[in-house]
Amino acid sequence: MIFLAKKKRTTKTKDTARNNHSEQIPKTDSSKGQTNNLPYLAIIAGLLLVIAYLILGGGTNPADYPTGPPPPGISNDIQPVNQPALYTGNIPEPVLKPEFAAFFPDNISGMRRVTLLMDPMNDETGGIFISKVQDQANLIYLSESVLTDFEVEYSVYKMESPEAAREVLNYYTTEKGWNTLQKSYGNLTFWIWQGYLEGNGRPYGMFIFWDSISSGAYLPIERQGTSYIAQANADLLCLHGETVHDEYFIMVDVHAPSGKVNQVSEQMFTEAASLIAP
Repeated sequence: MIFLAKKKRTTKTKDTARNNHSEQIPKTDSSKGQTNNLPYLAIIAGLLLVIAYLILGGGTNPADYPTGPPPPGISNDIQPVNQPALYTGNIPEPVLKPEFAAFFPDNISGMRRVTLLMDPMNDETGGIFISKVQDQANLIYLSESVLTDFEVEYSVYKMESPEAAREVLNYYTTEKGWNTLQKSYGNLTFWIWQGYLEGNGRPYGMFIFWDSISSGAYLPIERQGTSYIAQANADLLCLHGETVHDEYFIMVDVHAPSGKVNQVSEQMFTEAASLIAP
């Protein structure tokens, strides 16, 4: 099972009363003939007609049925579903402040980068470090095609000090015990969490939504959208890496199919390290 949650490390005729007393029927002289049962037969025939009318639908026009969601327990398969539409407008290249631009790889071959309207570190840590964050930049890398078989959330946080940056990394590695595998890329070491080994990641068919007002993308974790710029064409399992450089805390969260997640991760970590600590 693939989990979408951003917390990446854990990822429902009224019954008619019966008249029981008997009516007393006056005795009649047999010379007056048999009792007249026609009224009773007429009533019974009328009831049968009403029942048949109701069973056959009563002539109700389908348009007379109420609209909206069905009652609990009733299938919603026949209800129209509002599907997001593919965004066909211009998707601008992210504008990064000079101090952040050097941390992010340019568009790698076969990839495009887009502003990410999310705060991964704040979400994962429950906001406990928010007071120590001075600034941040968040991008998402996607394939150039709409159907994408990877997505990489890449975030850089400028903390108030190098000590604060290491404090966040220590939360991931020691306090929570999430990132326990160390891998060196040039002069930089990433602490890795292999979420794909636990089946964590993003589900097949997931939309990456687009916010035209803020000119950025986001995942359907805390909100849904009406337009999208990409859709996962496979289950995208995760491999996340965190590191620090001076007062900066860096997150590279890779999501790709199980047979490709290591390849994409190696590519992203290598590119990142060559920029962060050349």
